[in-house]
Amino acid sequence: MPSPITLAHIEAERRLRAAVTQRVTQIWNGLPGHDRVNLDQWLSEVVPLVGTAQRSSVSLTHAYLTQALGRPLSGVNPDELIGAAARNGAAPEEVYTRPFISLWSELGDGTIWTNAAKAALDRATGMAATDVQLSMRDTLKAVGETESFYGYQRVADGGACNFCLEVDGAYLTSSDAMPLHSGCGCSVEPLEEAHRGAVKLPDGTVVRDYAYGPLNPTPLPSGVTINQHGELGPVLGDPNQHFMDESEALAR
Repeated sequence: MPSPITLAHIEAERRLRAAVTQRVTQIWNGLPGHDRVNLDQWLSEVVPLVGTAQRSSVSLTHAYLTQALGRPLSGVNPDELIGAAARNGAAPEEVYTRPFISLWSELGDGTIWTNAAKAALDRATGMAATDVQLSMRDTLKAVGETESFYGYQRVADGGACNFCLEVDGAYLTSSDAMPLHSGCGCSVEPLEEAHRGAVKLPDGTVVRDYAYGPLNPTPLPSGVTINQHGELGPVLGDPNQHFMDESEALAR
């Protein structure tokens, strides 16, 4: 059972994502238009907003780990955990241009305005929520690289999807092994002792003489796969569905 501290962190992150997506929606709806001439205004408002939300996620996560581990932790540099750094070098200005491109593409294909605009806004809010989660994950990684503890145990949030429920409780030697997906609200709990199913500890110490893959203690369930996304890192998905990376999505 996750600790109250962990559940409080999950809720705090949920509220942060809800606040940033609400504000992204307000910015989108407040634009005088959605043509190329309006793009600079959009970027000038949405990029700093998301960056601020990411910084808040870094602070929330660092404070959570400090409280969960019960000791002062080394500081982290938020500039290394937000913006392009959270998306493997993709500039926020490029990322948040994509909803406009999606809108223009849909309209060019004959989609009615209402549907095209909704899809574009959904993409914008989804990216903002994901960026907050990416900064959380990168903070977990940064702390794990400088502090001594036994890794993490994955914790599903209250509204977790079937993929996340399948891997709830999995042992993670590093937050790198914590795959996300669009709309994911899960987190982890730091471990002060070896997970009962651990194969290998974060320092490389072998606990058991076998290995299953990126998630321990058990193999990935048959209904779950981990895809590597060039921008987002590990992403949970359905093994029966084609994984579309960002370049493919943009080409649609």
